[in-house]
Amino acid sequence: MSFITQFRFTFLLALIFVLSVGFYMTSSTMAEEEAAKEKAKPVGTVTIDEKQINLGIGASWGSGVLTYQGAEYEFKIKGFKALAVGVAKVSAAGDVYNMDDLSKFSGTYNAASASIALGGGVGGQTLGNQNGVNIHLRSTQKGVNLNLGIDGITIELQEKIEDKTE
Repeated sequence: MSFITQFRFTFLLALIFVLSVGFYMTSSTMAEEEAAKEKAKPVGTVTIDEKQINLGIGASWGSGVLTYQGAEYEFKIKGFKALAVGVAKVSAAGDVYNMDDLSKFSGTYNAASASIALGGGVGGQTLGNQNGVNIHLRSTQKGVNLNLGIDGITIELQEKIEDKTE
């Protein structure tokens, strides 16, 4: 076996190991979150519009609106995907859990995901950040996209749009 062939084989095994560990850790966390979700009530909702370009490792960007305690807040998102191919426009809506303070919403959210869209598709995803905030999303995609990997999304709260309590 040549050095290059051995290197490729070792790299492939290491990649499979890292992804397996990531999926295992994320799926155990997601199972715990699902159990907690049964007991918890959503504290807010989100809507997201996102664009994705994926060529093995992908990028995403977009914006959204958080509705929390009677007010609406705009936010921006930037993200990455591992093991994804395609171009898609994603619209998502969902519920926010485990947030007792608005300042805990911004941060980096992680999740394992799998989706396919050939012209269009639907999906669901649970994201969690470093502050313990969870977002459960339902999404629709337009475009061609194949995704089986680990996602990371950074959410940055922008400003209050509207206060519905007044």
